[in-house]
Amino acid sequence: MNQLTTQLTHQEAVERAREIASQLRSRFKLSEELCRQPEETIQNFIDAGLIRAMVPKRWGGHELDFNTLFKTGVEIAKADPSAGWCYTLLVVHSWMLAYFPEEAQRDVWEKDLDATIASSFAPFPTNEITPVDGGYQINGTWGFSSGINHSDYVMIQGNIGVNPENGLANEVILMLVPKEDFEVQKTWKTVAQRGTGSNNILLKNVYVPKHRTTDMLAWCQKGEGPGRKLNTGLLYSHPLYAAMPVCLSSAILGASIGAYELWRDTMKNKVSTRNTKVADFTHQQIRVAEVSAILAAAEALLESTVARLGTGEPIDTHEKLRIRRNYGYVAKLSNQAVKTIVDYSGAGIVYEGNPLNRYWRDVQASSMHITFNFDWLGEMFGKMELGLPLSPKDAAIS
Repeated sequence: MNQLTTQLTHQEAVERAREIASQLRSRFKLSEELCRQPEETIQNFIDAGLIRAMVPKRWGGHELDFNTLFKTGVEIAKADPSAGWCYTLLVVHSWMLAYFPEEAQRDVWEKDLDATIASSFAPFPTNEITPVDGGYQINGTWGFSSGINHSDYVMIQGNIGVNPENGLANEVILMLVPKEDFEVQKTWKTVAQRGTGSNNILLKNVYVPKHRTTDMLAWCQKGEGPGRKLNTGLLYSHPLYAAMPVCLSSAILGASIGAYELWRDTMKNKVSTRNTKVADFTHQQIRVAEVSAILAAAEALLESTVARLGTGEPIDTHEKLRIRRNYGYVAKLSNQAVKTIVDYSGAGIVYEGNPLNRYWRDVQASSMHITFNFDWLGEMFGKMELGLPLSPKDAAIS
């Protein structure tokens, strides 16, 4: 097994994230131009040891918790929203691999403890996944795979067969595929989150052995996975969607805080067309108080949610949906804060050269991710709170 000479502490990880953030600002425009993260940025994450933050100690990782993902993710996203998005996904995907069978972990981490992993939970309806001897034969396209250009592997969701009685898939699995088995399609031409490089991937007649798959239903409902036989710590015991969204929640919150800090600091020396200091306007002073309070509330909500994951108390369906509601509301508050900033930034924010324009676009796009769809999350939580049954699909995979 790979071994580290030293184990990172939580505080050391946060300090390293801050150091990387100071370098990211010089690449702020480059990631947009490339429509992906620069290789230097990914190497920064690797060299700092942060890719290993949530890798089990038994493999030579740091086995740090979701609080470290939260705090480091905020620091990275403050400097560059898309870099924060990609960073948090890289870290959480390594955490996810710990739930896969031991042989899949060995396939990845015995070769390279710093292996980078992307994901896609967006299979096209026409995809074909055929059970064959020892595994599955795969043909199809998967979308929205953030950071796929810099990834050695991808985890893709597969829906196998359909139950004619309820229209649900007979099996829902997550499959681990190495980069030599997929083709990246350059489809990511967007007005926002350009630096995430969330391209499509194409798989043609790809064989995925059974040991590189795991049952998503058991994971989502009970926090179960074959990797837990050896990775027995609390970190590897959570239902998937009760814990995974910490990554994207940290990224959108960090980006919103970054937007606020830039807006606040710029305002200190900004002069209006009437040669008046903008900081002297009472309404601007009030907006600063309002935005900072919104973000403080979002940060407190996410902090308490992350702390809940560390208690070791069981997470039933009702509690899981309460946690997911929190992630959605963190995104809603973050977006609200940035929209207020935009409303009180003047017409200059429409220029692409204005860095606030980038924060605005990226936070808006981030808040539209299905993870944060508050109508859906609110409906599920509201049903549980009012004693009503979930739909069969939501009960299975939420």
